Amino acid sequence: MNNSPGDTAPAADPPFSGTRPGTAFGPVEYGVPATANDRYWRAAGIEHAARDAGVLYPPMAANLTIMAFQTIAPVALLHTAQRIECHATALAPNSLTVAGAVTGRFDRRGREYIEVTATITAMTGAALWTSVATFIEAGA
Repeated sequence: MNNSPGDTAPAADPPFSGTRPGTAFGPVEYGVPATANDRYWRAAGIEHAARDAGVLYPPMAANLTIMAFQTIAPVALLHTAQRIECHATALAPNSLTVAGAVTGRFDRRGREYIEVTATITAMTGAALWTSVATFIEAGA
């Protein structure tokens, strides 16, 4: 029996909780009250007719994507890239559903990255946004 310290140390958790391309997440539902939607617009410093009309703020798709992904990979993440494609608009308050999958894993400069793609739909079932986000684990 070998009692060296290396034999007793626990194995490190795999990056991103071991998720791989094809790993699905969601559907996860998030309620967006009108006050929260307006905070997104206000924080961005945007005065626009869409804000006044109560239209949901499209960049919230980035936050919804990371929250939904963290339901299967509950690790601290750093957001390194984001692309959002807008398909439709909807008004707040609303209930949004996020579902997606891991669409890529790659290494760059000695760090492991993950790409996830999510579709965010309104309570009517209409697809509002497609969100493609890339992350690294915090501290990586």
